[in-house]
Amino acid sequence: MSTLHSGRNQIATQRRSAAVLGYVINLLMIGLFLLLAYGLAWSYSTHRYLKGFADAIVPLEGSPQEKTEALLSWFRHEPERIDVHLEGATSLRDPVNIVRNARLLKVCGSATNAFINLADEAGLRTRRLLLLAPSGGAMHVVAEVQWGQQWAVVDPQGGRVFKDHLGRPLTKEELHRPDVFQDAIGQMPGYSPAYTFERTAHLHLRAIPLLGDPLRRTLDRATPGWEETIDWGYFPEHPSLWPILISIPLLFVGVFLRLIVGRHGRNKTAACGQWSAVGKRTAAGA
Repeated sequence: MSTLHSGRNQIATQRRSAAVLGYVINLLMIGLFLLLAYGLAWSYSTHRYLKGFADAIVPLEGSPQEKTEALLSWFRHEPERIDVHLEGATSLRDPVNIVRNARLLKVCGSATNAFINLADEAGLRTRRLLLLAPSGGAMHVVAEVQWGQQWAVVDPQGGRVFKDHLGRPLTKEELHRPDVFQDAIGQMPGYSPAYTFERTAHLHLRAIPLLGDPLRRTLDRATPGWEETIDWGYFPEHPSLWPILISIPLLFVGVFLRLIVGRHGRNKTAACGQWSAVGKRTAAGA
């Protein structure tokens, strides 16, 4: 009898532990659902704001060149914005904060993010382009805009398209040539000659300690041109998507764990029933 009693107590304890664990997982899943809803609402409100902002600047039926020039004109004429100091990765990367803030629009990275966000809402294909120093660090950030089969380079901070003396838009491959680069910046007042196109990247993997350089070499060997297949800067520069990207995979993990815990609890319930039946038969036999 002592063995039966001990077995029943052990199973009952395991059932209670499974029930508590299931309760904790349920609470976490509710929190993740709320986080997902918050992210979706934030993303939707950001999209609506930027869409209205872009529609007020960009000609709706214009060509990619006309839309790009309209956006750059807005940047070039230094629109009146609030001048508030912001701190924190989320605030500094929030697309709505950027287009509202005069200080952020004067920083090349933030200005490029604002240009890309507005261009995206205007129906333009764009991507960030980092101009790297010999040490590997990013010294300037510009953008590429697809005009037909060509990716024209623009400098949102200065509000200019890189063009040659004939007015032809230039690509990063063309700007890699020193003579073409000098010709282009000769028509861009305020642009630093130090910001050359000798070394460029769409994703700054070197910023990842220890793993950055080996990871880039591996990707370059395994999938040449991987940088240009996806706009890798989209998710890091859209904080409204961060709650969504965090909550969705964790929700799948939570559902999986809940199924395991539920199955474990049902097995223990069945085992407890079997121990009870054995105990009754033993007692009856005695």
